[in-house]
Amino acid sequence: MAARKFFVGVRSRQSERYFRRHYENGAHYDPPGTGDQFIQIPFALLDNPEFRNGLMTKARFRTYLLLRRYVVRAQNANDPCFIFERYWSHGELATSIKLERLAEKLKLPKSTVSDHIRQLEKDGVLEVDTIEPSEAMDNVQHLVFVLGTCFNGQERWFIDEVFSGEKDKNPRPRRKNE
Repeated sequence: MAARKFFVGVRSRQSERYFRRHYENGAHYDPPGTGDQFIQIPFALLDNPEFRNGLMTKARFRTYLLLRRYVVRAQNANDPCFIFERYWSHGELATSIKLERLAEKLKLPKSTVSDHIRQLEKDGVLEVDTIEPSEAMDNVQHLVFVLGTCFNGQERWFIDEVFSGEKDKNPRPRRKNE
């Protein structure tokens, strides 16, 4: 019984610290687990020396992680490319973000970000589609970055496939030109 009181006291103090830290700074309260997103990287991938000492050490890995952060999994009324309908609904993990915005967030020149994307595509960890102005709501050309697939709730990332050698287990996305 004493142990239970101890743990309840610890949890209570943790909650108090959390609320104090957030409310005293005027921040909005997000319950744990709702606003805290994360990018899973499987241990098998982290244990792979080719990945850990290769791609993970390259500057383009930052670009990859930022693209992955913006993968679309829900409808967005302000999405001029209809990523949810065109990609997610067809089992693809995709995002569309302007190169200027990526460059701004990464604090890199646009040409460097463009080089990173070309190299990531060459590495096989993403595929790039183009949405023509006539197909977009805002009549502007957009790049769409496809980073993996999702079937029956199972997300499979191309990066895992590249470094595990299990290409047959991961169905590739449908392409318009295939």
